[in-house]
Amino acid sequence: MEGSEELREALVALRREVGTLRVEVTHANVLLEALEAMLDVDGDIDPFEGVFKALLPVFECSYAIVLIENIKDPCKLECVASTHAAAVASLWENGRKLDKVLSGRIVTTISTADDEAWPQIDGLSKSQPTLYLPLSVRGQRGLMLLLRDEDHPGFDRTHVTLARKFSLLASHAFAAKRASQTEAESHRLQHLTQQLKVSQEALKLRANHDQLTGLPNRSYIQELVEAILARKQPGQKMALAFLDLDDFKRVNDYYGHTVGDALLKSVAHRLGTEIRQMDIIGRISGDEFVIVFDLIEQQSEISVLVHRISDKLRQPFSIEGQEIRASGSIGVALWPEHGHDYDTLRRHADTAMYRAKTAHKGSFTFFSSALGNEMSERLSLEHRLRIALSEREFQCALQQKVDLRTQDIVGFEALVRWVDRHGTIHSPATFLQLATELDLLDGITDIVLDNLSQRLPLLDAQFGTATTYSINISASQATKTLFMQKLIRRIADTGSAERFLLEVTEESFLAAGAFQTQVLPLIREAGVGVSIDDFGIGYSSLAILADITADELKVDRSLINSIHQRPRSQSILGAIESLGASLGMSVIAEGVETLDEKKYLLNSTRIMTGQGYLFHRPQLISEIIEQQTCSVQKFKS
Repeated sequence: MEGSEELREALVALRREVGTLRVEVTHANVLLEALEAMLDVDGDIDPFEGVFKALLPVFECSYAIVLIENIKDPCKLECVASTHAAAVASLWENGRKLDKVLSGRIVTTISTADDEAWPQIDGLSKSQPTLYLPLSVRGQRGLMLLLRDEDHPGFDRTHVTLARKFSLLASHAFAAKRASQTEAESHRLQHLTQQLKVSQEALKLRANHDQLTGLPNRSYIQELVEAILARKQPGQKMALAFLDLDDFKRVNDYYGHTVGDALLKSVAHRLGTEIRQMDIIGRISGDEFVIVFDLIEQQSEISVLVHRISDKLRQPFSIEGQEIRASGSIGVALWPEHGHDYDTLRRHADTAMYRAKTAHKGSFTFFSSALGNEMSERLSLEHRLRIALSEREFQCALQQKVDLRTQDIVGFEALVRWVDRHGTIHSPATFLQLATELDLLDGITDIVLDNLSQRLPLLDAQFGTATTYSINISASQATKTLFMQKLIRRIADTGSAERFLLEVTEESFLAAGAFQTQVLPLIREAGVGVSIDDFGIGYSSLAILADITADELKVDRSLINSIHQRPRSQSILGAIESLGASLGMSVIAEGVETLDEKKYLLNSTRIMTGQGYLFHRPQLISEIIEQQTCSVQKFKS
């Protein structure tokens, strides 16, 4: 959960920053429109017309009123411009609030709780939400009132921020109306216009482009694609490719985020060199890119381009003295065959990418109706999985670990089975990967542990209190400190923490030390054991093994399969056995399925424990307890 929370916080912060940038861009555009309107007017046109035209929509107000100090009577203010014709030339009492605004303050009101005396003008009332902003030109003071209808909400901080910018602009309009602008003031206005134009371009660039790679971001790439589609003529084609880097998380975990960011920049640059001039590329999330191939004739043309990009990505990247190899899985959707709008094309290309990654990382495939059906089935499974979790349809199954020589049960591995409302048992292969992608695995693990903890007294009565129990923890879970703290605390609550082992893969130890430095000490302090699962097929590192002091090595099934006929596997198994012995770790042979495999282990190794279908197929805890109970009753009878 900790990693998910950090990701959510980062996404929220990113959205907030993009939102702020877009507000700034909007402000710059509004100011420029008003400035240009002022600069283009002649002597017969009220310069406030351009200001009002740009100002009313963005402030969502009904009326604007401009007041200046009356030369003849300093206690009065005169209305010199307004969108409400009846207000022009009216005189206003200079009360405490208006005087505060004349002194340079911006004020907002939403009620009648003040001492201002407004003149009687049809359609105007001081009970309307009002924003006051000061105006000033060479010592002569004035102010502008922006009014909303009485049933509308008041002005917020964004409006106040924009009002500060408009205050200077309106002051220049004030000066222009009085036809008393000096040459210096005119120059200043022109300079302000130029500055705003430069700022506008910079803000637009920041709001529309990814800050790391400089590529168009998620929202801007959509705008660009929709603009391309709007120009398309009958018979023309376009393709949208969705590219996802393979195993990018491992790069971040192993080398750190600085190297990961550098890799993303290098990937973006390399992709940019491979696309044509009319094509565009954008980064839409962490390691996901969209490439738009415009003006294509045949699907084969896209195949050539995507092949070239794929091959280019496989070439090593040199980053901070490290040679890093990467690849990207790519899915392609064609317009108009696979969708008529950006969202549909991106979704279908994403579906095709998922198929490519599942089949073979680094490959690419085109979307098809069959893939669409698969996606529908996936969405259906996703929905059912969420319901299954909420209704706790997952159950714990156990598989025996046995003494190869005596056949005694020495422990169990806790596995998960999905038993749906119809009583159908689903194996992990049908749902576990998707559950991991949907971040449902933590909840499923909690249910498995609950199931095991509740039945532990019955299991102890049948198999003894020396029996150990292993619980599988994924690599992503292993580095979630908060989740692991909760899990370890619940194991400790069973009163038998020393009989539990957490089975983690080698990948867990590569997460930039997070597991070793933050989680492993918690496990050791609680007295829980550590088992390295699927050993021999991952990122085996002698240095890592020396640091983690695991209790158990589980040799992967791929090495045990037909071990009696495979001399190279025998040599590797012998090395693992010696490694375990020298580091004080017990070695377990996983996936023992034939008598020949068992005989080899007995006669040619010192491995004491085995696990596999030859000894026991996984069973639900309820079945095991019921079976044992029946056996005892039968024996007694």
